[in-house]
Amino acid sequence: MLIREAVPGDGPGVAGVQVRSWRAAYRGLVPQDYLDAMDTERRVARWSEWIAGAVRPGAGMLVADGPGGVVAFAAFAAFAPEDGEGAGGAVGEASELEAFYSVPEVWGSGVNRRLIADVHGAITGAGYTEAVLWVLRDNPRARRFYAAHGWAADGTVTEAGPINGVVLPRVRYRRRF
Repeated sequence: MLIREAVPGDGPGVAGVQVRSWRAAYRGLVPQDYLDAMDTERRVARWSEWIAGAVRPGAGMLVADGPGGVVAFAAFAAFAPEDGEGAGGAVGEASELEAFYSVPEVWGSGVNRRLIADVHGAITGAGYTEAVLWVLRDNPRARRFYAAHGWAADGTVTEAGPINGVVLPRVRYRRRF
């Protein structure tokens, strides 16, 4: 398994991982009609543009490549919430792990453990000493994974959505390096 920096040509693989991951991980949390309607092709341009626009070292995406292509990815960037308060008190003092997804076939295989370790290295390599992420409150698998890798809920809860009429509570996790 090779973990490397993403290139814009990875957009299709990243989009496919996101859709497959959402359909498996969010079943029962996100409305099924929304999951069924997720379109990989519509996400390709978005992810290709995100990758192309990521200015290193402050932002980037890492992908895990398997024999059939991208099987996992993680995207991070400077944390700048709308309220103007960064995780450390000022905008830009922390990084945000914006996305971390993998196909179900690699869950529990060690791929995600290697990917999160490389993400931590990229975040600290960019000069950040703190990072945040948001996770669905009702997603115990993801919450256990992040906790096992040094992340902890900081008490901040917000709502995402509505997605097809459903509001999804999200919990903010934080990690210091």
